[in-house]
Amino acid sequence: MVDLKLSLAQLQEKLQLLIKQYGVMDKENQQLKLAITKQENQSKQLAEQLKETQLKLAASMMRPSDMNSMDKEKWVKQIDQYIKEIDTAIKNLNP
Repeated sequence: MVDLKLSLAQLQEKLQLLIKQYGVMDKENQQLKLAITKQENQSKQLAEQLKETQLKLAASMMRPSDMNSMDKEKWVKQIDQYIKEIDTAIKNLNP
């Protein structure tokens, strides 16, 4: 009878520990879901920003300007670099 009570007490302690662990893991799961949502939103914003930048680049390349070819080449390289950085950031955000 004593062994049964002891076994039940140990089982109850283990169940209590499992319930606490479940609570911790559930809280962590909710935090991770929130973090994923934030990263997805940031990824969407970066994608929109990239599209806008590409459109601006295309528009600026179509119209004639007073810049010489060296300045134009410099700006195109710089914009290309920005686009590559944004692409890299988007790739890093999407698993």
